Amino acid sequence: MGVETLFRWSKFVREERLEEWEARLIMAEVVYSVEKQVNRKNWQISSYSTNRVNADELRALFGGGVTKVRPEDWQPSAGVEVRTRLKIRDVMVITEVENEAVWESVRGEFPDRLVLSFPPQLAFGTGSHPTTAGCLRFLADVAQEREGSEWRLLDLGCGSAILAVAAVLLGAKEAIAVENDPLAIKYARRNAERHGVAGQIKFVEGDAIALMDRCEFGRFEAVAANLFSDLLIQLFPLLPRNLLEGGQIIVSGFLTSQTRSVTDRAESSGLPLSEFQRRGKWVAAFGKKE
Repeated sequence: MGVETLFRWSKFVREERLEEWEARLIMAEVVYSVEKQVNRKNWQISSYSTNRVNADELRALFGGGVTKVRPEDWQPSAGVEVRTRLKIRDVMVITEVENEAVWESVRGEFPDRLVLSFPPQLAFGTGSHPTTAGCLRFLADVAQEREGSEWRLLDLGCGSAILAVAAVLLGAKEAIAVENDPLAIKYARRNAERHGVAGQIKFVEGDAIALMDRCEFGRFEAVAANLFSDLLIQLFPLLPRNLLEGGQIIVSGFLTSQTRSVTDRAESSGLPLSEFQRRGKWVAAFGKKE
């Protein structure tokens, strides 16, 4: 299946200003990626769009430049092996390889673990970002605790669907994956198909707050939300009625400086956060419905 030409807004920033720029983009609810090439001093912040207007708006707001990106310019070559690997507890390995033969060879290296493959895409969530990695670790804990019982996961802001896919492979009966970005939904569906779990994941394009307010999908044993802090703060009061008694929550996407406001809101909503994982400036947290 082909993909359309995209437009990339990008800006180079010095390392000492990277956190400041990330905070600005988070507050503006811009989905972005950061990378630093070998022998370069500055970090490159990028955001992709399917139309030039959106990219030009980012340039007007933040400076930088806009380039057209054709599919052949960004899609990894089938012969390229990506060596990034993330081990989750003792149950999963996340790799960014796309080539099926290379993926199979990684499976051979880890015969006792699930090996998931999420190549870099235009949908957030390959496992390499600290927020995704933190959520995956808590998800592995939830799956272990619920082993042998039926459970469902609600994944809010699913991005690439890495959490929904992992949940089903770890034993969830079903996952509902919510995302408001139609481009991300496209890649999320492909990822579910690649992992053979498309039949157990329902993808919903829509606004998480409105859907939770209506209790659109019933109640769940577990909810994951890797979202900006302001969205989490709005969601917390709505989540209890979307969770079964003893239901578990996994949240991330907020900075260490935002931990207090997120924690206070969760507790006041009857969802106290009891465990935290910090990687750099990012935090992931786990809690249960009281």
